[in-house]
Parts: sequence; C-alpha cells; structure tokens
Amino acid sequence: MPESPPRPAVVVPAFGRPESTRRALRSLLEAGAGRIVLVDDEGRGHGDELRGEFPGVEVLRTEAPVFWTGAIRLGTEHALATGAASVLFFNQDVTAAPDYFARLAATTARYPGAIVGSAVVYAQERGVVWSAGARLEWLGRGFRVLYHGAPLRKLPGEPYPVDWLHGMGTYVPAGVFGKTGLPDAERFPMAWGDADFTLRARGAGIPILVDPRLRLAHEVGPYDARLARAPTFSQYVSWLRSPTHNVSLSAQREIWRRHGPRGLWRLSFALRCLFLAANFVRIRLLFPAGPAGAMTDVGLARDAGRGPGPPGGHGG
Repeated sequence: MPESPPRPAVVVPAFGRPESTRRALRSLLEAGAGRIVLVDDEGRGHGDELRGEFPGVEVLRTEAPVFWTGAIRLGTEHALATGAASVLFFNQDVTAAPDYFARLAATTARYPGAIVGSAVVYAQERGVVWSAGARLEWLGRGFRVLYHGAPLRKLPGEPYPVDWLHGMGTYVPAGVFGKTGLPDAERFPMAWGDADFTLRARGAGIPILVDPRLRLAHEVGPYDARLARAPTFSQYVSWLRSPTHNVSLSAQREIWRRHGPRGLWRLSFALRCLFLAANFVRIRLLFPAGPAGAMTDVGLARDAGRGPGPPGGHGG
C-alpha cells in the first residue's frame, strides 16, 4: 500500500455567517483535520470569536475585502510558507463527512500529484447532488456541472477525471503551485477563480479528479432556483453585470479568452451568452413561484452573506 501523505492545511475564507462557519469548523475537526487556516475577510468573519471557540485554528485577518479567491490565495501563501505539503480549498458554508480525511488520504496516496475534488450535496437535502466537477462544452453551453440535481446514488463508485472543479473541497499538492501559480484574485476576486485555477492546472498536465466518496454538504444560497423563486429579469441582468457574481459576464469572458478554443473563443462565448439567455427563460418556466417541494430549511436565511453561488464565491 502506498504511504498516506500528510493531511492538508485547510483554508477557510470567512465573511459574516458565523453559524455556518461554526458548522464548517466543527465538521472539519470531527473528521480529523490536521490544520485549519481561517481567513477573516475584512475582519467581518468573526475570527477572534471563533479562535476562542476552536483552539488551534489559525486566523488571518484582512483589513480590506479580499473575497473568496483573495482569501484562498492569502491562506495558501501562509500555509505554504509555514511548511504545508498540500492545501485543501474550502468554504465556510460546507460541512465535511466524518470519514472525509481518511478517504482523502487513501485517494491522494493512490493518485499522487493530482488535484482531487469532492462530491458536494445539498445540505437541505443530502440525497441530491449539487456538484461533482464540471466538463467543458466550448461549442455548446460552455460547461456542464456534473450530476447537478441528480440523486446521490447516480454517482460513480470510483474517482473520475473532470475538466475543472469548484473551490470547495479541492485538494492541491504544494508542488502544483510551482507549475500553475496561485489563484488569480485580481481578475477573479469572488467567482470563477476556482475554475481558472484548475483549468490552468489542467493545461499544465496535472490530473484533475473527483472522488465521489469524498462528501461535502453545501448550505446552498438563494441563487439556486431549486431553493428560491427564480430571479426577475432585472435581478438576472444585475447578476450578469456584477464583477463578483457567479454569472458575471466579465469574469466568464475572461475565462473564455484564457481557456477557450484558440481562434474560436469569441464564437464560443457568444454561444455561452445565448445559453445564459435561454437558461433564464427555462428557470422562469420551471420555477415561476419558487421550487416545487421546497427543501428543508437549515436556518440559512438569517445567516445569508454576500456570497453568490457556483463557481467559487463566499457562498461558493
């Protein structure tokens, strides 16, 4: 049997939502996390309070907002500078299964050097998959989030390759950063920083995998039409214009410019824009007055923060 690598330093960006962060930290410790770096964004992540409740958690506080990608970058730099052999990107609104680190150790020993992602389910309904990696469809919708909305039983039993990963529950060996650099917090401060990072790693020849047995539960926010009323037209347009929202057009355009098909990325991005327009109509038709069969409330509304949804983001 290959020797298990050391457990990663877990980097947890935090902004508001202290109860969500408590759940995340508690789950990590109960699962056997070796080291946790909490990045208190703008001093509004309740870092001092949480450090008192969870002795051993390292807290880094920023004076200005750095958002999800900036917090991941800052925590990663700190972890690497203090000897971490690997880093686990995390979110403050996800919780880890009790066997998470034991399974992660087995998988990373089996696939040394690979970036390994997790299968993420809805915290509101843990039998439903939120994300299990993504595949590119440059001359179609752009990308497809794998198994989104599917029953958990539909996941494969073994690790499988993907094109890119959401930031939550993403394991990165320290050596990868020498080939890819750190996440680009300047261009992708909130959303799409995780996609850009893993696409750069893929371009450098680093295997990108999802282990479907690595399970996280995500407290999905109201951006998901399965949980909340579909957005109005004005809301959707404001999301597209925002530089930090998960459907930010400016962020997506940069992803397509950097990683899209050479010579055809503008055409590919035009197809993506058509898909976003059609998808808005689809969501309005499917969820005109909110989701059918609402999922169980886990007290998220009172804990809502600034973060949007996938990819990345504080609401990740």
